[in-house]
Amino acid sequence: MFEIKVRDGLARIGILRTKHGVINTPTILPVINPHFIPIHPNEMLQMGAEAVITNSYIIYNDEELRKKALKEGLHALLNFNKPIMTDSGSFQMYMYGIEIDAIEIVKFQRSIGSDIGTILDIFSEEESYDKIKEEVEKTIERAKESMKERGDMLLACTVQGGIYKDLRRYCAKQLAKLRSDIYPVGGVVPLMEKQRYAEIAEIIIASKKELPPSKPVHLFGAGHPIIFPLAVALGCDLFDSASYIKYAKDERLIFSDKTLRLKEMDELPCCCPVCSKFGIDDLREMDREERVVKIAYHNLWQTFAEIKKIRQAIRHGNLWELVEQRATAHPSLMDAMEVIKNEKKWLEKWENISKKRAFMYTSRYSIHRPIVYRLQKRILERYEPFFEKSIIFGEMEKPYSRNEWMKKIEANCIIESCFGPVPLELDEIYPVAQSIFPSSMDVEAEKEVRKTCNKFYKKLKIVDFSAVKKGSKDFDIRKIKSIANYQFGKGAGEALFSGKIEIIKSKTTGKIRNVICDGKHVVSMRAPDGFFSLKAEGGKRLHAFFSPPKMRVVVTDDAIPFIKEGKNVFAKFVIDACKELRPYDEALIVSKDDELIAVGQCLLNRDEMLDFERGIAVKTREVIK
Repeated sequence: MFEIKVRDGLARIGILRTKHGVINTPTILPVINPHFIPIHPNEMLQMGAEAVITNSYIIYNDEELRKKALKEGLHALLNFNKPIMTDSGSFQMYMYGIEIDAIEIVKFQRSIGSDIGTILDIFSEEESYDKIKEEVEKTIERAKESMKERGDMLLACTVQGGIYKDLRRYCAKQLAKLRSDIYPVGGVVPLMEKQRYAEIAEIIIASKKELPPSKPVHLFGAGHPIIFPLAVALGCDLFDSASYIKYAKDERLIFSDKTLRLKEMDELPCCCPVCSKFGIDDLREMDREERVVKIAYHNLWQTFAEIKKIRQAIRHGNLWELVEQRATAHPSLMDAMEVIKNEKKWLEKWENISKKRAFMYTSRYSIHRPIVYRLQKRILERYEPFFEKSIIFGEMEKPYSRNEWMKKIEANCIIESCFGPVPLELDEIYPVAQSIFPSSMDVEAEKEVRKTCNKFYKKLKIVDFSAVKKGSKDFDIRKIKSIANYQFGKGAGEALFSGKIEIIKSKTTGKIRNVICDGKHVVSMRAPDGFFSLKAEGGKRLHAFFSPPKMRVVVTDDAIPFIKEGKNVFAKFVIDACKELRPYDEALIVSKDDELIAVGQCLLNRDEMLDFERGIAVKTREVIK
């Protein structure tokens, strides 16, 4: 089973449990050829490997290897006691036209003790639409039959469909019904070799949209680090490749953003154990066989170094920055970014409400990140003007409300920020306050901002500064109501903050910390992102105001006694949830009869809550007494 531990949108650090141990994702499974093992799997552990992949057909087709694997087991054959995944021979069948029995090869993988087996899918490349559709149907049928033979082995059902997005979605949708354990996306090796990264992005997106969110996605044969950040950001959890040894045989050195031939290099721009010990001349003077092995070591060190960078970026919430930085390495990656920017509406559904690190503008694609799309959309849809008149201000030092005189103007103060229009009352929410932009942006970003501004201004009466007067004294009330509307939905501000309002501020910073209404604690404001943490009393008010399913997470009757004790809500006990909930949103935990049980913070969105069998869906904060 798979469980998310940390996330940054679709990217997730997760745990995949197998018979021979846990695999922490995202990661890559180095390919092991049982006929030629220049680097033993146990040596790969020190580099960061937690599992490997080998080809079951190669073992099956070699009588000596087959007998040993059946007698002693796959792990004894490779002398490796960690998780091993096996491929079925689909690529060999595609390359060499060999005949393999689809069910027999699955049974064989099970018999030799593979932790993760793979169906014999039909590798589709650039054939006619009708031909690939026929192959997709065969792959689906094979998957159905193979599922009956998996036993206690985890089984990977591969999504095929060539470059046709509708066939990819169809194949993924049909395979999703089987509830397989892992879903590889296959058929991308030729595209990788030709650096057609835009088509790879389209294939991943088309597949991911139909696959169960609780299942790991494996991008077959995409072993160069240059594609890892982009693929992980689109929801891929596992990779595999023999590139480390294939490139080494060709005397090519892998780096995170490129590949260099040894003969083209003047020095080694790397600090891995190989490059730290040997110089460029040392490598050239080695015997051919030794040189190949040393380069293979280097290639694996570089590969796992990129995986570690990606995991760190997920933990810090700045993976999109890494994706954009890597995109500058190759024009075809820029083409892939063009594909991704048109998917921001879909990507927003999985995006965290806020991040641990500030938003950093790194490229012209920064303005198209899902979190920016959400900010612009919610301001357009949820902001409620307090005054008849509005004034527009240019970008200024943050937080904008440090300008005390602006708080006293009897007009809606709108700042034309680098994100687009930002009402003064929302100047401390993420990512408005927590962002760093250059002094000037690219033309595309400026056009995007102008487009959003023009939409927003249609709902306002814009006037000159001289047409308004000063005297307003209720800025803090306006602020908390605007944040509530933005965070929870239109009307939430009035529903939460009524009666006698007391606002408690930090003695150190002067910022709002808690809001008390009629003597009861309603919300606390989080310092890092400017959003509210909902208290039990606040939950009661929003529950009374919003009709179901707004903000709700509905749980089974069995879970209610535990939640009332303060226990968290696990995904397997969720019956339904509001479609608008996003990771780290505040939520109302309710029974099937809409009785409010508790308030808490989501870790998953609705699709994930309804699909995952393990892990926490909502962290319970306060129980309703």
